Amino acid sequence: MIEHFIILYSDYKSGKRIALHKSDEKIDGIAECVKTLETLKAEFEHLTFGFHHLQTSEHSWDSIVNYDKFFSDVTPITNFKDFKEMISDDLMISAFDIANLLTSRMQLTHLKLQKLIYLFYCKFVKKYDYRPFDEEFYAWQYGPVIKELYEKYKIYGRDEIEQEDNDYLILKDKPFKLSVFSKFTKTPIDYKIVETLEETIKEYGEYSAFSLVDLTHVEDGPWDIIYKNGLGRDEVIPHNLIHQSCSD
Repeated sequence: MIEHFIILYSDYKSGKRIALHKSDEKIDGIAECVKTLETLKAEFEHLTFGFHHLQTSEHSWDSIVNYDKFFSDVTPITNFKDFKEMISDDLMISAFDIANLLTSRMQLTHLKLQKLIYLFYCKFVKKYDYRPFDEEFYAWQYGPVIKELYEKYKIYGRDEIEQEDNDYLILKDKPFKLSVFSKFTKTPIDYKIVETLEETIKEYGEYSAFSLVDLTHVEDGPWDIIYKNGLGRDEVIPHNLIHQSCSD
């Protein structure tokens, strides 16, 4: 019989579970797998991993699925480095994550969403001295814009963005969608993200989209410096310029 050692992790971005899979003809391989599990728990101490040991007649992953359908939706990974990189990548916060949390919290048009995310970004870098996500802001006519978000939400035009998920979690008496918020509970900076987002909503949530546009168009601000009355349209607004302006 073949011994199978499986370390299981629920991967957020793919929407599926992933597993580090090792097989051995002897039970001795379990010691190495336990050591690997301890390494993962030490590096990602805020995460939860599952450990499984079972036997089949083959080394293949298919033999595991045939033995137990519990593993049918799991993507097997055989290389520890690849497995760890997938987990690390999963924990990175993106502008899409912030957008999901915002749209689960309040009704927004695409334009207002872009402005609130920029103001959130400014608050975050002022408080913590580093950027909350890697996507860049571009200088467009109506202020700073994240192109990736524009491509996702442009279908709504001037209409409010719709959220199809009705699963809620109450956090500090504020409603957040459970499936959206669960992303942040896995990261070491979830409280920083949520608290800064709450501050942003409290300060700017009642503003109209075009009132927020005016705030981002402030004279000698990052957008104004790059946009240059249209000459710099579609140019990146450098992070250091935003950081300097938000910290003044």
